[in-house]
Amino acid sequence: MRSFRTLRRTGLAFAALAAAASVTAVSFGTPASAAPRYEFTKVSGAAADAAGLQATVDNYRALLGEPNNGSNPPAAAGRREINWDGTPDAQSDPNLLPPDFFNTTVPRGAEFATKKGNKFLVSADNDNPTKTKPLFGNVNPQYDDIFATFSPQRLFTPLKTPEMTVKFFVPGTKDRATVKGFGAVFVDVDRKNSSKIELFDRHGKKLYSAYVPKAPVKNKGLSFLGIKTNADVYEVRLTVGTDPLNKNNKDGRWKDIVAMDDFLYAEPQKLH
Repeated sequence: MRSFRTLRRTGLAFAALAAAASVTAVSFGTPASAAPRYEFTKVSGAAADAAGLQATVDNYRALLGEPNNGSNPPAAAGRREINWDGTPDAQSDPNLLPPDFFNTTVPRGAEFATKKGNKFLVSADNDNPTKTKPLFGNVNPQYDDIFATFSPQRLFTPLKTPEMTVKFFVPGTKDRATVKGFGAVFVDVDRKNSSKIELFDRHGKKLYSAYVPKAPVKNKGLSFLGIKTNADVYEVRLTVGTDPLNKNNKDGRWKDIVAMDDFLYAEPQKLH
């Protein structure tokens, strides 16, 4: 399910246009300025499978720009992506992922944090040496029935809490950085207000917030939300469903259990 919607805001004036994948452009200006101070373009969509979501993710890739810098040295432009799939078995379920793995071991310029222990889990693949079930089936047998991947075969989640923070660094260093955009694939979003992305500046001021769209199917649906901006984003806070993944939390009724797949973000630039 894809929809196109354009929204522009200058002062109190609004204009909207709706059609079928969601691309929303928002401009925040001041009365004395001819040009907006901050601009935000939101790309979002949801689908029953990876093929249905591909165009939405590719639209966001195009906004962030080329090239995909992978684990290469710091660059002046382009983007970074984390799809979890190359994570070694030693850092995947049943083992924890170090919060700084994708900055120190694999230099993508992103480190993760939570307020409950900084514990993160990448799901097992189907040929892991410990025979751990993929799709977090090792955490709860139900999860194998509700989760799917956008890029096979691994998913990602914080533990003990559904909320986490992404902090940015010049890739491979401890120099803090900012980015001009961030997006992620969410898995099995059943409620329209259960998952969201929030962008913050270096002073802790919220720059932008948006909810992840609900999937069009009950199980194994995929959703994407990405924001591109001219603001300097210091941290991204993610709310991933209503409750954390664990052996007691089952999806359904008042609980929306959600995992994540690919992260995409603009090339981190050193904080000045």
